[in-house]
Amino acid sequence: MAGKLGIHSLVFTDDWSGEKAAHSCRAAAEIGFELIEVLMFDPEALDVALTRKVVNDAGLELRLGMALGPEADISSADSSIAERGEKTVKRALEIASELGAPAVSGITYAAFANYGAPATVQARQRVAERLSRLDRRAGELGVRLGLEPVNRYESYLVNTLDEAASLIHASGGANLFIHMDTFHMNIEEGDIAAAIQRNAPLLGYAHVADSNRGILGGGHFDLTSYFGALESAGYKGDFTVEAFSSKVLSDALVAGVRLWREAWDDSLVAARLAFDVIRVAQEKARVGCKVW
Repeated sequence: MAGKLGIHSLVFTDDWSGEKAAHSCRAAAEIGFELIEVLMFDPEALDVALTRKVVNDAGLELRLGMALGPEADISSADSSIAERGEKTVKRALEIASELGAPAVSGITYAAFANYGAPATVQARQRVAERLSRLDRRAGELGVRLGLEPVNRYESYLVNTLDEAASLIHASGGANLFIHMDTFHMNIEEGDIAAAIQRNAPLLGYAHVADSNRGILGGGHFDLTSYFGALESAGYKGDFTVEAFSSKVLSDALVAGVRLWREAWDDSLVAARLAFDVIRVAQEKARVGCKVW
């Protein structure tokens, strides 16, 4: 596993501005992380100059995540909503190119929302067509676009690695990849190791989170087995810690991910612990290559 280890800015704060953004980057670098991920709900709201400065000053690399909202859902039958979503993803790709980030990934195929019905065949076709255009734009910009399967309560259409792969194949995308997230995989995948093996060529990025989405090591997710499965599959992508505590996040985000508990009150402690937990699990996997 040659990939770099990063941390999500939401471990520290969801206020990506001024000194808070700078502090998050400094803290990440001092602990030993090599990259930091910043989430965009609205790409136009991201302070590009600030982001460039604080990430570069800390000596980190940047990764960009995103999640479309219901008003910019590219799976929508309402063409104006779907078009807004496509433009939103396109702008995110342009920002990635401007900032030297290799990709944008996340809920890029539908909305971050609790849908009341399964995706239709027509919705999948609409998304595949739009992803095909976005794939071409990504190629022009020299960046990639990732699809993150999330659990059924946070979106639809792509809940498993297989569903992400199917949509990538349907779009014919050459610059698309699967963005794994262990929190969602723990809910939706029947056999995580088998899903990793089946989709190994498309795996490009990973969020590492525990089963309760709180402090890493505080849940039941078997990180050693997970890293062993990735080792067996030849995964070479990056890993980013994603863990949440309502103590450091806004009410809106807390409500969005139903984060009713304070997982910690000190982000530095949580980040240092996550770094150590991952490094130990990766080393155990390298030695034993334990899989499910």
